[in-house]
Amino acid sequence: MPECLKKYDSAPTKGRTLDYAAGVYDVLSPLMTFGQEKRIGKIAVELLDLKGCEKIIDIGCGTGSLTIDMAEKLSPAKGGQIIGIDAAAKMIALAQKKAYGIGQAKFCISAAEHLEYSDETFDCAISTFFFHHIDFELKLQALNEIWRTLKNNGKVVIVDVDTPTNIFGKICAWSGYVLFQQQEIKENIEGKLRDAIVQSRFGQFELISSHMGYVSIFALQKKA
Repeated sequence: MPECLKKYDSAPTKGRTLDYAAGVYDVLSPLMTFGQEKRIGKIAVELLDLKGCEKIIDIGCGTGSLTIDMAEKLSPAKGGQIIGIDAAAKMIALAQKKAYGIGQAKFCISAAEHLEYSDETFDCAISTFFFHHIDFELKLQALNEIWRTLKNNGKVVIVDVDTPTNIFGKICAWSGYVLFQQQEIKENIEGKLRDAIVQSRFGQFELISSHMGYVSIFALQKKA
């Protein structure tokens, strides 16, 4: 595995990084999901059915809250480890402070479309509310990088903005697009994340559940 960057320089990427929001992210993020972030994250983690010995990568980990929660389910003695990656250096700096003393949690400054890990490194992967920050091309590249670094039959769980399923969901999703003026959010609303998964080396997905009318949980698997 590569060494994490020592200097806090954000990773080169064409995607959006949230360095500017790092200081308030842990306050704003629950508000943006109407307090449902932890509940949805718990559902996502349960889908991985962790035994404690897995090597996991958390794509777009932000300030590392979910990464740390997952680390507590892993056993260093059994080889369990989770690596949270994010292109935003300030996010990683905060994550490292929060994870102080948790040896099985590691954080690296890295862009999802260029993972600096060998083929078949990880047993599973997770990504929550990351893919609406990158455009279709980067979505596809990131998915293929996850596939490459995943072991055969490895699982992936993705939580993100998706095609709205009801009026409330439409209001929330389109309001987010108007407020932040992110074309990447519009892509997810239009189903482009689903398209990217199908066009990636994964080839298919299982829609596990929908939440608040605009957030979906997807399960993917790297077939041997």
